[in-house]
Amino acid sequence: MWIKLFILLPVFVFSSAFAEDKPLRIVTEASYPPFEAFDEQKQLVGFDIELAKAVCIQINRECEFYHQPFDSLLTSVAAGHYNLAISALDITEQRKQLVNFSDAYFDNMAVYITSSEQALANSAVVAVQSGSSFMRFLREQRPDILSIAYPSYQLALNDLEQTKIDAVFLDAAAAHYWLASHPNFVTQVDESYPASGLGMAVSKQDEDLLNQINHALKVLKNNGTYQTIYQSFFN
Repeated sequence: MWIKLFILLPVFVFSSAFAEDKPLRIVTEASYPPFEAFDEQKQLVGFDIELAKAVCIQINRECEFYHQPFDSLLTSVAAGHYNLAISALDITEQRKQLVNFSDAYFDNMAVYITSSEQALANSAVVAVQSGSSFMRFLREQRPDILSIAYPSYQLALNDLEQTKIDAVFLDAAAAHYWLASHPNFVTQVDESYPASGLGMAVSKQDEDLLNQINHALKVLKNNGTYQTIYQSFFN
């Protein structure tokens, strides 16, 4: 197996030793550690990336990884530009109208990162990622909060550090990863958020690939590979 870097897309290619068929085109938005991010060498790293590579090996396909804005991932998969998207994607009923999702590979819940344990005040300014299920939830269920869409969570967290906003609303796992290096902030859980797990998005026209991915996920969980990857990123 090998990885090759490109200056332009694709970000890199991952190949199993006996890969057959056309490369699997995988798209992500790499600004959400520990799920996906660029390291100092500009290589994609993270839990989602390692899991996708393990799936590639299991289904015997070479994989090409691409990076683009989060709010265009699902429409790009639906249009057939990519075979699948993996980017800490919540499985929601609205999204399932556009694409199919694999079985959930990660249990998630939503939290606010704030500088205080006090409940968020009415009209609090809260950042979310553009196109995320968190953005839709706040705008539909929390009209008392002023939600602002950011192109990436890294930009939102930078503004939180500079006290330009009151909170950031995101996955608990990503929040705790960031808090490890920012101990002056805290999290507040939103129990009303309808978490249903994270999944890989596949075109509705590709049922065969969806079945292969679901089978691969079961194998990876049964043979211990999933747990090994999980422990590499979540203690």
